[in-house]
This record gives sequence, structure tokens and C-alpha cells, in this order.
Amino acid sequence: MKVVSDVLDAEMGVKYGLLVKERRYLRRAVFVVDRTGKLTYIAYMEHNGLEPDYDEVIDAAKKALREN
Repeated sequence: MKVVSDVLDAEMGVKYGLLVKERRYLRRAVFVVDRTGKLTYIAYMEHNGLEPDYDEVIDAAKKALREN
């Protein structure tokens, strides 16, 4: 698992549609990337107070590991 921060330049926020420009923060999202670097699962939370479906995320991560 890799955790990243985009607080300084917001580059990832812009590229992945996460940046809320008016407030300069990132909306909550989950990305699962397989061993080849391909995005296999993306979930954007409707607002930052919502949690992702962790069971779904874990299943997606396990599937990404099995396929490659």
C-alpha cells in the first residue's frame, strides 16, 4: 500500500479530479492499482464525510493482486 499527499502542489488532485479548487482540498477517493500500474478500481466519495465501502475496496485489492 502506498499513501501519498498532494498538499503542496495539488498535481494529483488536478489529474485525478480530486481538487476542490474553492477550498483547496482533495475530495475523498480510493484507487486500487495493480502490479502493472493499471487502475483497477476507483471510488469517489460524494462528500468527504463519507467512508468508502471497505469490504469492496479490500475485494478489489485482492482481485488486483490475483490477476497479475
